[in-house]
Amino acid sequence: MAQISQFTAAEAAFILREPVRSIKKSLDVGPVRPILVPGASGSVRTIEWRDLFYLYAVRALRDELTPKARGEFYEALQQTPFELRDEVRFGRFRVSVRDLVREVKQRTSDLAALAGAVDFRADGEPLLKGKQVEVYRISALLDGGASVEQVLEEYPSLAREDVETAKAYAEAYPKVGRPFPRTSVKRALRGAGLEALDMPDNGVFNEISS
Repeated sequence: MAQISQFTAAEAAFILREPVRSIKKSLDVGPVRPILVPGASGSVRTIEWRDLFYLYAVRALRDELTPKARGEFYEALQQTPFELRDEVRFGRFRVSVRDLVREVKQRTSDLAALAGAVDFRADGEPLLKGKQVEVYRISALLDGGASVEQVLEEYPSLAREDVETAKAYAEAYPKVGRPFPRTSVKRALRGAGLEALDMPDNGVFNEISS
């Protein structure tokens, strides 16, 4: 599996299990130095693996490092091949990094595994692997308040793992452009008390486009 070398704020948020706004704030205040790379809708800020590791490590060590020490720790990481060592030394501190490195590498592998869980339609739209269901359609239903059980009821061809994959993929790779509706025809009819007009089509329902 290819090693990811640069990460967007959304990818970093997936790995660190934090809200993306928290990661963006970290990029704003430093000492992490984002790199601007061209994206589909303009330049996107990314960070390298060392910066990702720093964000993870300072959260794990938040009670042990002063603000000054955090800056010194960051500079030490930039100058040291720490991935091959058990600890990083700076000032009067010695920080054990072996377990932290292993944890970040595992989480990075989890992110990379998402790429193998989807297929892509000719227009670039990601589909759940082996299914003809759009990833962002499922994530939109979840964002609209549908439970996993409700999604599975409307899409019986999916398994719980498929729904969880859709949610994780959409969080790590937010949709660009027009979003999918957050409700389905079936749920909309139920909300309007028009269940009798509910017309299933092999368990998949067309979405309201407006």
